[in-house]
Amino acid sequence: MIGSDVLGGVVLRMTSALRQAGVPVSTGEAVDAAHALEVVDAAEKSQVRAALRATLVKRERDVEAFERAFDALTTTFGSAPLGVSAAARDVRGFTDSGHAVSDDNAAMTTLLEDLVTALRNDDADALRALAAQAVDVFGGIGLASQDSERALVFRILRGLDLAAILQRAMRSPDVDADDSEVIRALGAAEIAARADAFRRLLAEEVRRRLDVRNIRDGIGLSPSSTNPVDLQILGASPSDLAAMQRALRPLARRLAVRGARRNRSTHHGRLDVRRTIRTSLSTGGLPLEPRWRRPSTTRPELVVLCDVSGSVAEFARFTLALLSAMSNEFSAMRCFAFVDGVDEVTRIVAEADGALMPGHVLARTDVVWDDGHSDYGHVLEQFTARFSHVLTPRASLVITGDARSNHRAPNAAGLEGMARSVREVHWLNPEPKGRWNTGDSVMALYEPSCDSVHEVRTLRQLETATLQIAVGLRRA
Repeated sequence: MIGSDVLGGVVLRMTSALRQAGVPVSTGEAVDAAHALEVVDAAEKSQVRAALRATLVKRERDVEAFERAFDALTTTFGSAPLGVSAAARDVRGFTDSGHAVSDDNAAMTTLLEDLVTALRNDDADALRALAAQAVDVFGGIGLASQDSERALVFRILRGLDLAAILQRAMRSPDVDADDSEVIRALGAAEIAARADAFRRLLAEEVRRRLDVRNIRDGIGLSPSSTNPVDLQILGASPSDLAAMQRALRPLARRLAVRGARRNRSTHHGRLDVRRTIRTSLSTGGLPLEPRWRRPSTTRPELVVLCDVSGSVAEFARFTLALLSAMSNEFSAMRCFAFVDGVDEVTRIVAEADGALMPGHVLARTDVVWDDGHSDYGHVLEQFTARFSHVLTPRASLVITGDARSNHRAPNAAGLEGMARSVREVHWLNPEPKGRWNTGDSVMALYEPSCDSVHEVRTLRQLETATLQIAVGLRRA
């Protein structure tokens, strides 16, 4: 694995990487690690790993950071440096913006076809190899790249268009026409689970390459103690998504409590003089019990329209979960999902306690109409044609998505017509504002029809936007 002449360097760089990641490693422990390496077989990776972990790691929560640092260091010391292999290939093949320099459509088509086949056949080895290949093609992890892990995963998922690939994989030519609907649904669910596993493999591969580059450059690993409500939803790693899921329930409870408190604090209304005087007759004309004309309040209806294409599906999942938790603020809530087609998912959301699972939606609805690429213009047209009856003067429409329509007709007039039929229109966009109206984003065309537009990249921002929608509308 690594020669004895670099063992001392391994210990020093391992110690430095762990300290930068927030793992406490004393000088004495580093010395113990060097002594431990003297009595193990340096050619056996497993022995070196065990020796370093036994001497440098004291807490269970630091094991993940150790494994990341060790894998990065063994890649750097045990094989050609990253700058000569993977990173050099990335720099030669990509510009700083991450777009491919060589337009090798044949290779990209082969990658997508192989991915569809691997998902259908449940080929774990092929999926892992394809994850590495996808990072090569779409990641652009060059020496000049400053993108975060989440931004890189988001870029790769957008390039792959995993939602369209998943739809193709589900349309397997091997499906027997005589199979029951249950069997076909189970098969689709299995493929969706494999797609989720592929997403995890992508995140692991991106993290591994960034770790190798950062440790080689002396930057070290980043600490993993970020507050889950401040993590970016798009491109989050599996562990980050799990942390956000745990943080979602107390956050939703806090929202409900704040909404109830706001409702209780509303004023009593104007003084009702006639009723006050009539009541005062029983006390000799003294107005001891004022009577008020309480304002009549009606709970609005809520219509949620969620983009579930690609990585935006994770954002839709958290949005619907939070809005579902606030559903008692509304007299009714109807949920719809779309890619290039649109379908109602109210029952699916209710059965899943508000947590919209992308795989369930793709398998059980008609959200894909043609090729599985986002088409906001067609979705707005179809929604008006099929579901216009839910757009009432009492309804508040919430649209969640990145407003990227793959250079297709945006149909801004369609959203304008929908806005005239409802009480309020709010848009939640998971992309940074700096990326709005770039590339195929048409956010500027939709914004005039909205009463508010929110940048929502974290649970904290989602909480703020949801509170304004769920509570602020009661005063409208």
